[in-house]
Amino acid sequence: MDRKIDTSAQFIEFYKKKGDYLVTLSENHFKNIEYRKSLELLNQAYNMYMKGNYTDLAEKTKQRFTEIKEKYLKKKPS
Repeated sequence: MDRKIDTSAQFIEFYKKKGDYLVTLSENHFKNIEYRKSLELLNQAYNMYMKGNYTDLAEKTKQRFTEIKEKYLKKKPS
């Protein structure tokens, strides 16, 4: 009994749900002025979307990451 079960659709669905969750969690940290944690979670979400082949969501996540990084984590001139 060596039948293979294709679970790829379930993994793709998991990657999207996990990415969505991480983006939501990231926004909560952003609202609490925890910018570094927010960026960390957005990075993880980006990776989940890429694994699931959700390139549009991955691109939106990357844009949000860049926006937060440039606006809130710029190094102050000394």
